[in-house]
Amino acid sequence: MRVVLTQPLPRVQALAPALRMRGHEVLELPVRRLESLADQPAVKSVLGNLFAFDWVVFVSPGAVDAAWAALPDLWPLGTGVATVGPGTEATLLARGFDPAVLFEPLVRPRQPPFDAAALLQEAPFVTPAGLRILVVRGEAGRDDWIEALRQAGAAVEVVAVHRSHALPLAETGIRQAADWLAEAARRPMVFVFTAQDAIERLDEVLPAAGRDRARALAVHPRQVAALRKCGWSRATEMRPGESGLVAGIESADRA
Repeated sequence: MRVVLTQPLPRVQALAPALRMRGHEVLELPVRRLESLADQPAVKSVLGNLFAFDWVVFVSPGAVDAAWAALPDLWPLGTGVATVGPGTEATLLARGFDPAVLFEPLVRPRQPPFDAAALLQEAPFVTPAGLRILVVRGEAGRDDWIEALRQAGAAVEVVAVHRSHALPLAETGIRQAADWLAEAARRPMVFVFTAQDAIERLDEVLPAAGRDRARALAVHPRQVAALRKCGWSRATEMRPGESGLVAGIESADRA
């Protein structure tokens, strides 16, 4: 299967070799790069004092990757961990995090859509009054769910562990992606999207012809809807994380 990955650097560099080892032909076409801020004194100070919080919420795999080096070797007793979905949880586990050290089980939404709004439907975030919560994310992100927690009585602190930089799309990569689109009727292919900006950037540079023959995978229903508006009529939702990506690609290969 031909696969175009649009995830940010450096994450795409870890995913591509794993897919190639499974026999897929992979084109890396990242639209942004994540710069870790974990070495900044203010960030290190917050991440080094997790005992001051009842819960730490990681909002994405990129947040886990960026924060990892600054996290304590011994997780503080009594500080719980939550994620917005199975992809972020899988990244924690792949990094070596052991949920057995937690006083409470790791919390995440139990079913799609996997996002922060869904997390607020899980205990203890349904009634968070009095909880001290640390949100670990990038510099940019949605604040509505954080404000909802505060309005419900939680004390929420946000620490930005990475900064996003837009990348120029390589002309050679755009040409190859366009060539693959032109051959999509004969050679199955799939585009993978995990962010709205990737959908918008590729919509600007890729031809419309062929989008209705290629498969497109995304991690959220809003992204699937955006893709279909851009002509990706075969866009479908996949489960977050590497296992969800592999399953989505290989089910597309059989379709």
